[in-house]
Amino acid sequence: MKLDPRTILLLFCAAGFAQSAGAAPPEAAGTHQPAPLALTPTEYNNTVADLLGFPRDGDLWPKRPPVADRISPRRTASKGVFSPPPPPDPWPWPFPAEPGADGFEGIAQGQSPSSYQVEELHLAGMHFGSFALLSPTFFNCPGWSDLPAAEREACAATSILRFAVRAYRRPLGDGERGRIQAFWQAQLAAEPIDEAVALTVAGILQSPAFHFKLEPGGASDAEQLDPWQLATRLSYFVWDSMPDEELFRAAGAGELETTEGVERQARRLLDDPKARPAVVHFHHQWLGTDQVLLIAPARRAFGPRFGLSRVLRNARDDDTKWPSIIGPIRHSMKLETELFVEEAIFDREGTFTELMTGNHGYMSRNTAPIYGDTTTADEGRDAVTRQIEYVTASVGRKRPLTLDPVRFDPGKRAGVLTLPSVMAIGAYAVQPGPIPRGVRILERIACMEMGEPIEGVESALPPDALGVESTNRERTAAATKPSECNSCHRRINPAGFAFEHYDALGAWRAEDNGQPVDASGSLRLPGAEELTFSDGVGFAHELAASRRVRDCYALHWTRYALGSHLDRSAPGLEPIQERFRENDSVRELLVSIATSDLFRQRAAETGSGVDG
Repeated sequence: MKLDPRTILLLFCAAGFAQSAGAAPPEAAGTHQPAPLALTPTEYNNTVADLLGFPRDGDLWPKRPPVADRISPRRTASKGVFSPPPPPDPWPWPFPAEPGADGFEGIAQGQSPSSYQVEELHLAGMHFGSFALLSPTFFNCPGWSDLPAAEREACAATSILRFAVRAYRRPLGDGERGRIQAFWQAQLAAEPIDEAVALTVAGILQSPAFHFKLEPGGASDAEQLDPWQLATRLSYFVWDSMPDEELFRAAGAGELETTEGVERQARRLLDDPKARPAVVHFHHQWLGTDQVLLIAPARRAFGPRFGLSRVLRNARDDDTKWPSIIGPIRHSMKLETELFVEEAIFDREGTFTELMTGNHGYMSRNTAPIYGDTTTADEGRDAVTRQIEYVTASVGRKRPLTLDPVRFDPGKRAGVLTLPSVMAIGAYAVQPGPIPRGVRILERIACMEMGEPIEGVESALPPDALGVESTNRERTAAATKPSECNSCHRRINPAGFAFEHYDALGAWRAEDNGQPVDASGSLRLPGAEELTFSDGVGFAHELAASRRVRDCYALHWTRYALGSHLDRSAPGLEPIQERFRENDSVRELLVSIATSDLFRQRAAETGSGVDG
């Protein structure tokens, strides 16, 4: 009986094709096996692109090969929409987002597999398996498809084993090698050779040894990672992807057994262009700015800023005009954040101070009405054009978006916290949100756990409306004045009120409801630090210099690097933070983490880390 490819692959993986879920391979006998830590959606897609030798841009991938339609199961068609459903884009695969922990993906405590996720991993493996046939790096012999049958089979067999070594990011155990060869031979006996190759690669992409960055196993918390595990941890920390050939070489040569060897590789990885999107990705999670694509500002409040009336003539206006304006604005805000972070860390001073207070940036013609007169053109830098996709009137649209370099008025904007993206995700449809803005500062920037709000407190908040009396600050202060609220809001409110100069779309304003904006205040942080400021710009400078804030930033990065919720008092963390207080270079912070004892061990101590 001939089984369909899907059933074969499920049996293949369930039968223990990858040995990582059980005993260690012979080569690793006696070495330590860390707690499992799975690839995130970002890491999975980047790894597949690097494994197959394709760019991290789906538009530059080849078209889906014909064999994919023979082995990849298609999704069930939506009723009355598509029949049959369209094939997936070549890359990336649209996985569901991880639940996350500490605000980040890739943290073990936030990885909880579901049946849906497992199904997506299967579909993705089947999809990408067929692309091995088009890969410029998969076959280790030229002109594979034109070789005589025996030579084609031999070349495919050796290419599959080489692919598995790179996919598993370590040498194969004897048992693994034998099982891969046996599965390949079984497929070759039952399928045409191109399908056999694709199915075997798909199986490798569904194995635990590929899916887990650090494979399951048990050992004492203090045991060191072996060189292959350390190379994997380092590359996913800095690149969000697998090691390259040089890092594999260094692991095999024993160069990662010394601090100097790890430092040399960490610096090399940071100099590579692949480090830039990975570092930007961390900052999107740190600030929550990837959520800017979901903001929903009200047309009745902001339509006139973009040439629209507040009053709709008919429903069609609302379906087309406002969404067609807001879609590109969301994408522009996200890209402006990415470009700001990348430039601050890689092209300018590279310090935390620059990240928090720099006055460089980008804007598009879509966001120009938001910035108004707070920017001037910067002729010394080049414009950047990126492709964006958005939906308006139920139709997906794709077009280029050009962002021009600008300098911010240093009296009105300073650093990443005053970018429109950060301000917009901390706002309501009409009014700014000093409470969500304040909570974000305390929790993400100062590592203070504020806990859950009192049940039903939302009903006491001031209405999110245009026709209101007094200022936003006055209304919020009155709503949070009761004693049961004050214990938290005595910290939340000052941190949020500091940004009252920025409306719900992040535009700077001198007045609120006809009255001068009051953004002054003071904030006492744990550790007896007192921050005093007159506005958001001053607050950003105070935060940049704060010991508490710098320690928090270093803690976030260290947790992210280890993939574990590290307790604030964990041994080994203090030296990393101390060096960052003395030298706030972000690149040096990452090198410091990579060369630390914490990074070279299998796991870190966990705990609540709660500190109000």
